[in-house]
Amino acid sequence: MLKQHSSSTGVMWQIADEGWPVLALAGFVTILLTILYTPLGTFALGLIVWLAHILRVPHRQPPEADDAILSPADGRVIEIADSHYPDTATDRPAIRISIRTTLGDAQLQRAPIEGQITDNFSLPGMFHPFDDMELVRLDNERREITLQHASGYDVTLVQLGGKTARQLVCRHQSGRFMMRGAPLGMIRIAGVVDMFIPADADIDINKGQHVLAGETILARFDDTMYRKSQTKDKDRNRGTQDA
Repeated sequence: MLKQHSSSTGVMWQIADEGWPVLALAGFVTILLTILYTPLGTFALGLIVWLAHILRVPHRQPPEADDAILSPADGRVIEIADSHYPDTATDRPAIRISIRTTLGDAQLQRAPIEGQITDNFSLPGMFHPFDDMELVRLDNERREITLQHASGYDVTLVQLGGKTARQLVCRHQSGRFMMRGAPLGMIRIAGVVDMFIPADADIDINKGQHVLAGETILARFDDTMYRKSQTKDKDRNRGTQDA
């Protein structure tokens, strides 16, 4: 479905599926305010235009680089740190890249790699503001989405709830195969995404940089090296069993 707005450029905005409930509620409120007091209704109409702008499906052109891990969200990189994958069953090292989406950014999130969704679950929690990220990661509501590449490596997105980010949405279930850059979900609205990628990936961005979902390359990971390391591990395990 398309949401049409007149503008000086004659742009036709396509609204993300996750954005329609927000716009529907805003439209209902606008009608009520217009009935009560026309100037308030006019102000609310302006808010609807702003909401449509940030809830749209922006045109993005994913790069052709096969080794690229793309940004899952629009926003500013607030942290790049050594970490571990959030999967509690293992203790795998990872690089965590944190991206904060503001009220002026497009809210739609996209798949950072081509692969299958192997995990998609939410954990209830609080909605502390993003002033203290350690507290946010400990207490706040979050959704973890893991995508696994055909070569075997995986990346995990953690959507973090906050003061304005009250709904964490992923439109796909586990088992779904995703093309790189395809629409994945949304934080409604203005949340933070923690992106966990392999520890030996080569980072392509800097802290403070503004990134675009499905277009900006966060890092590069040579999956052929990963395949070789996996083969060596299998051969080593086989040799141990034979001995």
